[in-house]
Amino acid sequence: METQLAAVLASLALGGALIVLLFGKWWQPLADGDKRVKELDDAVEALLQLRADLLKQLDGAPEPEQPRAWLRRVQDAQDEVGSIKARHDAGQLYVVRLLHYFLTTGPVAGLAEKQLKIVRAIQEQGAALLEAALATPQAPPPLLLQPEELELPPGTGSARACLNDALRFLGDCDAALGVWGAGGVGKTTLLRQVRDVCGRVAPFFDHVFLVAASRDCTVADLQSEVVAVLGLREAPTEQAQAAGILSFLRDKSFLLLLDGVWERPDLERVGIPQPFGVVAGRVRKVIVSSRSEAVCADMGCRNKIKMECMNEEDAWSLFEANVGEEAIRGGTQISTLARQVAEECKGLPLFLATIGRAMSNKRTPEEWGNALDKVKKSQLMSTTLSDKSTQALVKFCLDNLESDTVRECLLTCALWPEDHNISRDELVQCWIGLGLLPNHDDVDEALRFGHTVVSVLESSRLLEQGDNHRYNMSPSDTHVRLHDVVRDAVLQLAPSKWLVRAGVGLREPPRDEALWRDAQRVSLMHNVIEEAPAKAGGALSDAQPVSLMLQCNHALPRKMFQAIQHFTTLTYLDLEDTGILDTFPMEICCLVNLEFLNLSKNRILALPMELSNLSQLKYLHLRDNYYIQITIPPGLISRLGKLQVLELFTASIVSVADDYIAPVIDELETTGARMPSLGIWLDNTRDVQRLARLAPGVRTRSIQLRKLDGARSLELLSAEHAAELGGVQECLRELVVYSADIEEIVADAHAPRLEVVKFGFLTRLRVMEWSHGAASNLREVALGACHSLTHMTWVQHLPCLELLNLSGCNGMTRLIGGVADGGSPAGELLTFPRLRLLALLGLPKLEAIRSDGGECSFPELRRLQARGCSRLRCIPMRPVASGQGKVRVEGDKHWWNGLQWASDDVKSCFVPVLL
Repeated sequence: METQLAAVLASLALGGALIVLLFGKWWQPLADGDKRVKELDDAVEALLQLRADLLKQLDGAPEPEQPRAWLRRVQDAQDEVGSIKARHDAGQLYVVRLLHYFLTTGPVAGLAEKQLKIVRAIQEQGAALLEAALATPQAPPPLLLQPEELELPPGTGSARACLNDALRFLGDCDAALGVWGAGGVGKTTLLRQVRDVCGRVAPFFDHVFLVAASRDCTVADLQSEVVAVLGLREAPTEQAQAAGILSFLRDKSFLLLLDGVWERPDLERVGIPQPFGVVAGRVRKVIVSSRSEAVCADMGCRNKIKMECMNEEDAWSLFEANVGEEAIRGGTQISTLARQVAEECKGLPLFLATIGRAMSNKRTPEEWGNALDKVKKSQLMSTTLSDKSTQALVKFCLDNLESDTVRECLLTCALWPEDHNISRDELVQCWIGLGLLPNHDDVDEALRFGHTVVSVLESSRLLEQGDNHRYNMSPSDTHVRLHDVVRDAVLQLAPSKWLVRAGVGLREPPRDEALWRDAQRVSLMHNVIEEAPAKAGGALSDAQPVSLMLQCNHALPRKMFQAIQHFTTLTYLDLEDTGILDTFPMEICCLVNLEFLNLSKNRILALPMELSNLSQLKYLHLRDNYYIQITIPPGLISRLGKLQVLELFTASIVSVADDYIAPVIDELETTGARMPSLGIWLDNTRDVQRLARLAPGVRTRSIQLRKLDGARSLELLSAEHAAELGGVQECLRELVVYSADIEEIVADAHAPRLEVVKFGFLTRLRVMEWSHGAASNLREVALGACHSLTHMTWVQHLPCLELLNLSGCNGMTRLIGGVADGGSPAGELLTFPRLRLLALLGLPKLEAIRSDGGECSFPELRRLQARGCSRLRCIPMRPVASGQGKVRVEGDKHWWNGLQWASDDVKSCFVPVLL
């Protein structure tokens, strides 16, 4: 009996435990929902109290736009929270709530948590508004220099008065300044000048940043610009991004230069702290440029500067400087005609520069006379440029370019978004893929020719220098930009029909069939296309473009590929960074005329054999794929008989396949196929030798090496192994070595094209020695988790070094050693002539930049990252020249406050960004 009773009790206990476990698992989401809704309810109560405090403070005063916008957000948040609470309270019985949980689109807990983040972001904005409302109005600190005292480069001319007015604004009590005038009159140039000299006049700003607010730009576009310029992390949602920007800027003084505004943006939604002015000792100001005075007024600019055209004397000086004295002084007749041509430009700097440069090679009166007739036909009768006159002037400049090739290349720049900073490398790659450049057997020759064309267009003043946010540089020699006036004209002058809707926030392709009909080049890049019609019966039904650019639509829908597969006339397709996940889009295999295909920065696992249908394919780019290896079926490469560029290179460490590369090398060996440019991953020196034997028919430009079968040294960079590896050494441009047992790197091989080296997880690496010749062209050096290295002295001998990134090297004690380590003698100034970004991350034993404590000169440094370097107490930097911009330093507050400085002049060279 006792035994039976014990069995019954045990069964009940076990059953009870199972019930508790089962229902506990089901009840947990509901309990989480209760908790999150309670937190959300409390947050809303605090938000409503904050609203009451702000309204009380504003009682009787005119309500500014910023509080009005914020109050609207509070109401929207309150309505959304009410909806979530109603959903949460819809059923009180457990079964009802459980069914409600499983049958609805998502748990209440998740919705409440998401809304809680939004409410807290609104709270931060409201707290800033209340703080500003409570603060006593203040004037900014006095200017360090009066604008008239500044020494500026020659050529500023009559714009100097406008620049002086803009700089004086930095020291007055106004919060916003408007700069307006016709396109091409010099507004952007003025804002760039303010940015460049601001630190010498008004050093109290922590950040001075220029953001392009191009036509049709969205809040997300502006956020992307701000995040890039400030070097912040990207956030998944607009609200989260706004909260991040607000948190970063809230306690800082800043000057926002907002260029090219067409209509008033909602800066509060972007995350820019409001209001502008002087708040609790922090100076927040904005300068807005626009073609419209009304837009400046709508942005709250009480004071405005109208950019006038240049006076006759300054206009002639600018024109003469671009033509060159030699051309103009060819005779009295030419000099007279030249002045008449300059007068027809009506004092607009854009055309004085571009037309002046276009005439720099004209040496006869006949040529100058013809030019004068053409310029007069533009009918530029006022300072306001009409579309017709702009097109005529731009066409004149195009006609005077040296060749059809250069003209075609310039037209192509208009396919990028307005005011976009275009990478030179990306631009040249596009020109090659479109077949605009002459054929070259050597891809490096084609690239060099393309970069020469970029330089020609820059010297013609039709392309401007862009910014490179990676280095926090402005301007940059790595990016270019097409002036919006020139871009508008170019799109009208394109020889065939183009459909260009780049960077305008599209969520689906244009639906107007007339836009697609007969369109030869289509650019929908840098949008957010997430919906697309299927081919049949839609706007795309009759479309047959030759080139299609869809890059940077991060979640391109499947339906778009279903439409693309019918574009059988396509020769150029760019799908970089379009969110392709794992499975290759088979629709691409129907594009039998395709010559250029870019699938870089996606998550592709394998290439299908059906890709061999693309018998005309010449350029296949799969660079920076998420996975380190992409499975390639045997026989695919040999069937792509015209392939010239195969770019499989990536610095990723995510591995999904073994020995995928063997079929590629096997085919290249057995078929004798030529491959002028190859980027690839290898795991042993034997495969490197095989590729070296295939040179020069196969030119390996990028290699990632991993494992290397237990090798103790890196043979690829050694002159001792030039006989068997020289074919790769001669062509190699980029090298990544990852997760190998290498103990030493002695680089003395002749590698004339090597520009980028990256080493990671080489935990046994103790010695790095590079001869000057082997390292002469290196631009970028990165090391991570190389724990046995104690210094990097050899980098001091790199004349072209632009980026140095050291992270997680636990044994590194100094960056540059003394004479015994191959370094410079003590007391000798050490100069890094081109270094722009120095990253020192997670180096717990790093105690010094130089072991001897000597000075370093960084004339081009723009950004210094120093995190996890608690022992580094001094930055031995010589004070920079007065014309150099300040260096942005990223580190934690405790480290920054503990730094020791040789002088206040050295400390003033830096702007701390304390993260």
